[in-house]
Amino acid sequence: MAEIDETGQKFLICLYEQTGGDPAVQGSMYEIGEFFGMERTAARQVAEALIGFELVEIRTLSGGIAISAEGARMVQSLTGFANSDNGTAATLGNGPVIDGAGRRSVQQLAGELKKRAGTLGLNFDDLSELMADLKTLDAQLESSRPKTAIVRECLRSIQAALSGQDVGAASGRLRSMLNS
Repeated sequence: MAEIDETGQKFLICLYEQTGGDPAVQGSMYEIGEFFGMERTAARQVAEALIGFELVEIRTLSGGIAISAEGARMVQSLTGFANSDNGTAATLGNGPVIDGAGRRSVQQLAGELKKRAGTLGLNFDDLSELMADLKTLDAQLESSRPKTAIVRECLRSIQAALSGQDVGAASGRLRSMLNS
């Protein structure tokens, strides 16, 4: 496994989330860099390093990149992300605090929902509620001891706000976490 620094790992994980781990889907190195507050030059340097490790592939001269199969495997190894919704998603558990695998699963789900929030066609109140729940999840996940009960209630509220919406594989992961 390639030795990449923390910035490279975060960049790779963000690309994985942006593309759903699909090597056929293109992302933007500059958008990912912007997400982390990087200048374009710094984002390009991180992407180039990942390309050198064969974890990312260049697609366009204007910054289009894709995760490689090896890159997707590395992200799954680093985070426990499942590339499909086949019941392998981590559970929240019944303990008072969420473990590392549960935390990563919630982070992945929240990231995906944030990306898609504006395209779901929610009315203003439902969208506001969804964003408030996602912010609460972020606050819990920033804690050294994220509380299972709070995260579970946020996920229930998110599920209610999204009822009738097509959020793809995220719905299965959301149900899986709530049924754990």
